[in-house]
Amino acid sequence: MKIALIFLLFYSTLFALTLEESLELALQNSPKAMISKSNVKYSELKKDEATAAYHPTLDAGFEYKELQNTTAFIFSPTHNYSLSLKYNLFRGFSDYSNIDSKDAEMMSAKLEQKAVIADLKLDVIVAYTNYLKAQKLIVSQEAEFASLTKQYDDTNNRYEQGIVAKNDLLMIEVERLKSEQALIKAKSDFVVAKSALENIIATKIANSETISDFDASVAEVASLEALKEKMMDSRSEIKAMIFKSKSLVAQRDAVEGKYLPTVDLLAKYDLNDKERTSDGNIVQPRDQTTYGVNVSWNLYSGGKDYAAQKALLEKDNQQNYELNQLKLDLTTQLTKAYQDLIVAKSAKVVASKAKESAEENYRITSDRYSYGDVDTLTLLVSQTNLTQATNAHNDAYYNLFVAYKTLHRVVSE
Repeated sequence: MKIALIFLLFYSTLFALTLEESLELALQNSPKAMISKSNVKYSELKKDEATAAYHPTLDAGFEYKELQNTTAFIFSPTHNYSLSLKYNLFRGFSDYSNIDSKDAEMMSAKLEQKAVIADLKLDVIVAYTNYLKAQKLIVSQEAEFASLTKQYDDTNNRYEQGIVAKNDLLMIEVERLKSEQALIKAKSDFVVAKSALENIIATKIANSETISDFDASVAEVASLEALKEKMMDSRSEIKAMIFKSKSLVAQRDAVEGKYLPTVDLLAKYDLNDKERTSDGNIVQPRDQTTYGVNVSWNLYSGGKDYAAQKALLEKDNQQNYELNQLKLDLTTQLTKAYQDLIVAKSAKVVASKAKESAEENYRITSDRYSYGDVDTLTLLVSQTNLTQATNAHNDAYYNLFVAYKTLHRVVSE
């Protein structure tokens, strides 16, 4: 797919960018997507780090010392090499809890990544539809400017023939200049919309490249109550916060494990500078291998572990408050998105009828104006109404699609 997208961009004059391709480009190139992906990888590596506690450790060392006062058992100078192997047999279940904590953090990161991807897709849809609306705005403004230019030329001819007054000609000239300025503004807005889409998909769009329109029809949605129930079960942010709470619980268990003893299995090999004897007895062998079991139990750590547990408990309480606030915020978002969809549906119906009426009204008015049955002001009003109705219809068409996708995003990941 990536090769196909590169091919598409290279031959941009031959192909039009689609919404689906824009979504793919954003997922591949957007820094937001890369950051979330990196965060998941980081959490996976931190889990690997915690799992390493079950693996043995191997250390190599070198020691050199020279003492001013020596005895038969302490020599100077002396040096030795050492190789030690250590394996943890028991650490109060802290290692197990640490792995549980990192596993929960990894699951939380993956769920947050889903949320980032879902937000990114919605951003692409909004930017893409804004690009299309800006594109169609230019078309409608060009049509208006061309129409007013023709009307000006026709009225100028009639003025020269003495059929209309000069103020009629000036009135159309003013509206034509306003339309020209609106066209310049529309083209400027188009450049901004194009830049916004490029920012989201992190890909340059050639000036010669066009983007494809799409079917912006929407399906029916369930009731607000059913959508709320689905939202609480589906939103990945809620699930992510639950896993964060599980991580904090596991961290508290890990701290609690420090109240128990630790048991380590040891093996060490020492290689001294040379063998030393005293009265025929070896007091320092050339090499020595030592095996042992080390058991330690911290009886008091200055209250550090207790404070750590209390801090984690407070953090967990904070997490629960944040989760409750998130649910409240999502409920508000759902209500707004649901109502926005209702309004958008109504606006599309009204805009469609208004456009039809404006087109018919302008056709009739334009014909009557050519016969001198209506004045110039009436013609200009019908022209303005047609342009406004056309723009409103284009906006309503895509706004409904955006409202539908926004509701879908609020409900699920």
